Amino acid sequence: MRRLWMRFPTKWSMVVLFLGISLISIVIMGLVSHINYSNAVKKDFHTVTDEATKRLNHHIEFYFEQLSKSTKTLMNEELIQTWFDGSRKLTAFDTDDIEAMLRRNVAFNYNEVAGLFLKSLDNRVLATRIYYSADSAFASEPWYKVPFSEQKILLPTHTITYPQQTGMSVVSMITPVYSHTTLEPIGSVVIDLSLKEIEATLERSKLGETGQFMLLSQDNTVVYFSDKSWLGRKLSDTPLGGINMPEEGGVNTQSVGGKKVLVSTSSSKVSGWKVVAIVPFDEMASGLYTARNATMLASLLLGIIVILLVPRVSDLFVNPVLHLKINMDKVFQGNYETRAEFHQGRNEFQKLNYSFNKMVEQLNDQLNTISDLKVQEIHARLRQKEAYIQALQNQINPHLLYNSLDVIKSIGYIHNDEMIVSMAGNLADVYRYTAKISDNEVKLKEELDILEKYLEITHIRFPKKFQSRLTVNPKFYECRLVKLTVQPLVENAVKYAVEPRGGNAAIIVSAYDDENDLIIEIADNGEGMSESKLAEVTTRLNELAENGRGHEQPQAESLGLANVHTRLLLKYGEGYGITLSSFPGRGTVVSIRIPMSVPS
Repeated sequence: MRRLWMRFPTKWSMVVLFLGISLISIVIMGLVSHINYSNAVKKDFHTVTDEATKRLNHHIEFYFEQLSKSTKTLMNEELIQTWFDGSRKLTAFDTDDIEAMLRRNVAFNYNEVAGLFLKSLDNRVLATRIYYSADSAFASEPWYKVPFSEQKILLPTHTITYPQQTGMSVVSMITPVYSHTTLEPIGSVVIDLSLKEIEATLERSKLGETGQFMLLSQDNTVVYFSDKSWLGRKLSDTPLGGINMPEEGGVNTQSVGGKKVLVSTSSSKVSGWKVVAIVPFDEMASGLYTARNATMLASLLLGIIVILLVPRVSDLFVNPVLHLKINMDKVFQGNYETRAEFHQGRNEFQKLNYSFNKMVEQLNDQLNTISDLKVQEIHARLRQKEAYIQALQNQINPHLLYNSLDVIKSIGYIHNDEMIVSMAGNLADVYRYTAKISDNEVKLKEELDILEKYLEITHIRFPKKFQSRLTVNPKFYECRLVKLTVQPLVENAVKYAVEPRGGNAAIIVSAYDDENDLIIEIADNGEGMSESKLAEVTTRLNELAENGRGHEQPQAESLGLANVHTRLLLKYGEGYGITLSSFPGRGTVVSIRIPMSVPS
């Protein structure tokens, strides 16, 4: 992602970034607004439907209560009480009188009564019309099989089947009847009511433009709905069968026929029926859609503002970067005098320009320093070559020396003098080795081999008193070092420790490793050096370490301490070379430090 981002200009990356952040912010704001508005819509819907359903329930409950009260006086009539009792058989005239009383009650009170029936405990039935008095005519009615109950019972919408009223949708109210003398239950009065009053009540209670109420019985039978074909059917058998009814007093959102609707429920205390309010979501969510449209418009305007203004604003950030890049290109081309524009302040770009200027200044100083060091290095190499030339000049003409040694060696053979043969041969080998002076490295084993030949010569000179010992671990034999490093130092020890004592001295050569370096020590038991002499020699060696800074190299008549130290320092750098430790009257130790270099 970061690599892809780096492929585009900063200006347009900032445009995309700001636009993305703005859109994300608007989407989040839209989601929060949508949730809040949706909850507000549900709350408003609940408030509206709660008030409407309370009024509707009150009206329905009052209607059924009044209807029930209208029959109480009638049921206390002596003749009706006698019919319920069944202890005395009534004449046809008595039955006509009862039927007339029922008919008058219906005519004077509620014209929506489709049928008024008396039902005794032994299932005898007396209707408002005597020609329907046959009990079998009502056996298929839902209320006929309902056992006696001391509570008022409401049967949901059903279609009546008794003669002349067949096909009418009614609801039935069953009210218990008690004896006015014993107060014992004697039967029930059944009233079949058409839905005209309920329909009128529900139609007067409007919910928006297309919202509507639905009445459901306790077993989810449709008591009332605007679509009359649903009446008396189970809710599960209607197109609303998949609806998820909310809990009492609750509200939820449903999808019906591909449309989003709000649904709430409320129950009637008298009837136990549920009043279901159904309103299309769009009718209640005008504010939500207004907010959504406003959010979309804000998104569009914000996008236009970002596209138009961010490129201009981004110049405030991009131009300082481009200015710095131009100066960096100049530095890359070798112009170390260029400087970025700098103004005092707390702006981060100004701080960056200040740091850039300081960096260029330091870089210029370092380059000048490096240039000076390179010049000094060239001078040091020239002095190194001069040291080798000086060393060559101090050597005897090799051809004359070799020829002379060969003659001496031949004479030794003739006179059978092994000491002369050995000394002449060793001396020739030593001078052949030393004559080829160079800055190339050799193995430590080669240095030690030529050193042994030199020590044999010294033993011949001082056959009884001089002692020497090489104690170097063979594991160091392959280490590389500058040619003629050890032998000149041993020769120096012979000159200053062995010869002054007439050969009555010893020289020990040893080696050990110190982390990544190899230390070679040449120790003698000569007279040593005084503290002043040791300080003088040490100062001289330290000056050699400074010769790259303008000090002249001290001249040496032979390949002694100064010559060896100079070549090691030039070859391996600071920290390498020789150091001295001397003990007056007891001897001197010369330590050689070189890097541990073993050929692969």
